[in-house]
Amino acid sequence: MKQEPLQSMRGGWLRIKNQEGFSLVEVVLASAVFVLMVTALVGAYLYGEQATALAGNRARAAMLAEEGLEAVRNIRDVTFTNLANGTYGLSTIGNQWSLLGSQDISDIFTRQIIISSIDPTRRTVTTNVSWQQNPQRTGLVSLTSRFADWLASGIGDWANPLEEASIDIVGTNDGRKIQVQGDYVYIIRNGGSPKFSIIDVTNPASPLTVGSLTLAGTPTNIAVSGNFVYVSNINDGQELQIINVSVPSAPVVVGTYNAPGTADGSGVYVNGTTVYLVRVSSGNDEFFIINAATPSLPVFMGSLNLGANGNEVVVSGSFAYVASSADAQELQVINITVPTLPTLAASLNLPSNTDAITIAITGNTVLLGQGSLLYTVNVSTPLTPSILGSVSTLDTLNDIALTIANLGTYVYLATSANNDEFQVADISVLSAPVLLGSVDVATNSNLLGIAYDDTLNRAFGVGASDSDDLLVFAPQ
Repeated sequence: MKQEPLQSMRGGWLRIKNQEGFSLVEVVLASAVFVLMVTALVGAYLYGEQATALAGNRARAAMLAEEGLEAVRNIRDVTFTNLANGTYGLSTIGNQWSLLGSQDISDIFTRQIIISSIDPTRRTVTTNVSWQQNPQRTGLVSLTSRFADWLASGIGDWANPLEEASIDIVGTNDGRKIQVQGDYVYIIRNGGSPKFSIIDVTNPASPLTVGSLTLAGTPTNIAVSGNFVYVSNINDGQELQIINVSVPSAPVVVGTYNAPGTADGSGVYVNGTTVYLVRVSSGNDEFFIINAATPSLPVFMGSLNLGANGNEVVVSGSFAYVASSADAQELQVINITVPTLPTLAASLNLPSNTDAITIAITGNTVLLGQGSLLYTVNVSTPLTPSILGSVSTLDTLNDIALTIANLGTYVYLATSANNDEFQVADISVLSAPVLLGSVDVATNSNLLGIAYDDTLNRAFGVGASDSDDLLVFAPQ
């Protein structure tokens, strides 16, 4: 039989039985652990709310900065002399933007427009939007662009364009798409190394490769905003790749986004810090809205099943417009007022069942490429888009770039036409667009991508040429 221990107390003997329970030390430790857990949970909740608020404020600031550049563009289009050196705010007078004071304030945001001369016919414009993130920290979003005096420099004769220059990139892979911003052109290729290149076009007649990068997967489309380039990709683990190009000689991938499923990314558009991604049809959604306020950690916001391939996407205001492979919905209009819950608001059925593969937008007009036709589409009322006119591009229309300047309205086209790979169309009469001029590329390259810079007044193309990876087109 087990004997219970005896303990002496005040000269006597007491039997002490085994007792179960918590000692004082255990109670203190348990309380401490509980307090730590509660503190961690509360901290995580508060930090999450703060992070969400910071990201939202940065996105709003980016949109105000973008709006600032577009306002200056409108002011320039009235008369270039409005762009005097200085620091300004923005105001609207009679529904027309104007420069007023030294800053303007919207809610918690302060915006400043800084204008400085490059030369008598060009200006550098920087939009700074700042706000107080917390008592110790100020947030800042800054965007820079350049604007030219069209009337002084003239737009040239785009009815007789010419191939001004070209450059060869290492390897034999085809150029896929291209974008231009400031002094640099950004190119993606469909394979080989490098798949991403940065070309300095300060002197368009003598382009120079300054940076390159090998990307995972195969890039399919490209957008650029500020110091970042956004690439859609067929890679199953990173349909979106974000590249920091703040140092053109050393671009680096800083973030990726993996969309659910394995469908290939096919088109990308960026507005401020919000990225819009489309991809080929699958059992998962084809349209995605992604918050890239923190480029190293892009965050899913919302998505939508399009029921067909989304080939390219553009955004204006509260709507996204998708060039689609759907036979009865070649143009799909998506309401993005609530980014977490995008909805299909309308669609447009183009003649024939050929896929719409490229798209651009200017004001209330969508430009849509379907097969060998360029359509002008009225979206002044997004819920009821309607065809205005069309023009034949002779062969497959692969990409569209455009500008609207004081001297006319031109669209620059990359096509597969054998003797007219580069084309210029005049859409000043939207109901009756016409081909204005073309270039038979010396290497008979099938042009796949086109971009246009209004300061340089040059179009830049890429395509299926092993020797001329970048082509520079100029007016005479």
